[in-house]
Amino acid sequence: MVVPLGAAEAPVRPRRLLVDHDGHLLFSTLTTDYRADIDEEVREIPANVTTFLLCCGAGRMYYPTKVGLVDPNLKQLIAEHARGNDPFGYFLEKLKASGRETFVEFRMNDVHNPTADNHWNTPRVREQHPEAIARPEAAARGDPEWMNWSLDFSNPQANAYVTALLREVVARYAPVMDGLQMDWMRFPRHLSGVGDEVWAKRAVLTRIVEQTRELTKAHGLKLAVRVPSTLRGCRVLGLDVEDWVRRGLVDFVVVSEFLDTDYTMPIAGFRAKFGAAMPIYASVEIEHGWQFHCPESLRAAATGLYDCGADGISLFNFVGRYAFGAVPYDWLAGLESPATAARKPLLFSLPEMKYRKEMDQPAVLPVSVPAHSAVTLPLPVPEPALPAWRARLLIAADAPLAVVLDGHAVELVAPLHPTEMFAEYIPPSNNASNIGSHRPTREQSHFYRFDAAWLQAGANTLELRNDTDTPVEVTRVNLGLW
Repeated sequence: MVVPLGAAEAPVRPRRLLVDHDGHLLFSTLTTDYRADIDEEVREIPANVTTFLLCCGAGRMYYPTKVGLVDPNLKQLIAEHARGNDPFGYFLEKLKASGRETFVEFRMNDVHNPTADNHWNTPRVREQHPEAIARPEAAARGDPEWMNWSLDFSNPQANAYVTALLREVVARYAPVMDGLQMDWMRFPRHLSGVGDEVWAKRAVLTRIVEQTRELTKAHGLKLAVRVPSTLRGCRVLGLDVEDWVRRGLVDFVVVSEFLDTDYTMPIAGFRAKFGAAMPIYASVEIEHGWQFHCPESLRAAATGLYDCGADGISLFNFVGRYAFGAVPYDWLAGLESPATAARKPLLFSLPEMKYRKEMDQPAVLPVSVPAHSAVTLPLPVPEPALPAWRARLLIAADAPLAVVLDGHAVELVAPLHPTEMFAEYIPPSNNASNIGSHRPTREQSHFYRFDAAWLQAGANTLELRNDTDTPVEVTRVNLGLW
């Protein structure tokens, strides 16, 4: 059941806690008793999750499609399809029977491993029409950027393919779903061209949304969209979200970064364009910069995003990315409302350059502090996070820096053994892009303490001063509050 906001607010916008499940973790590990697998998966979802979005596939699908293809790596899933079974449909049935709002998550462009030898994620249309992609010239010269291979929906074949898949999903699963989410952020490239060329083609994407709205409306289903976290970012992708909302094409909007979590988003800008009635939810990825989330950082992210005006929190890929024997759903406790999310302790971080693309908000880190010089960084703190009785900074840098917070000198404390503020999951470092390989060493981890009363709600500034003869690179800034 979706829990409404307080009656004092008019109009009432639903408060949601959404889990956006990528599907792959389950469908790649099915046993011969898929019903037991799914029953267990549904049973463990906590009661505060109002809305569950189940991904129906990436470049290839998880259901017995006639339009597309099924991931060839999912052997047990394919075997069940051959027997006439549909584990994806059973999952939806059990979700809806549990009383949760149940959505199918449709990734508009998923280009994981686009050049894999076995084509495990290659859409059928790309096999038939390899030219129907956003940047065929870049793909031809071997440019490794995955989004070169994104389908270009201004290409008639790509357009017809994705609309046929959408029709198939809605026709097949309408009785066991409450709505469909069109995910424009996985991955965020849908048209050929650059700059204003993309925006000039926006009618192509709007028409796909119009057609999908007609489909969902005919079956009494809701339609949601996941889009960039800024209006500028929407324009970069050719997504005229303001027009979609104005014309009543969507029921709610989820704003998101690409593969990252920001603790603040300019939701007020969307609200000014959308009006008071449109629910806006903020997406939290499983990572913030080069750190996996922990309970303290999830609460801090939710607190910051609620403070920016979000009507709820959407957790993207939370189920699929932790290498634990059980999904740590207990970490979601309290995220369903601003009051409970702000329970301390809290862990904040400044935005880092990891996978950020043109449509995302800019990163703050890493930053190089020149010799005998200083840099100033923003340190926003949401009002519900204050007051606090203890405050700590962890700054990962090549050498300790002199730190000033809003004019107050901050104390560097004696070297400590830990490299994290709180207990965090650190995966093995098996390649340069792995989060574990970006974990600072003990020698790079510098802890500072200060009077928590110095912090003010909203904007704060950190001045980092380098008194050495060589530049110092800062790769991480964490703020802990108790």
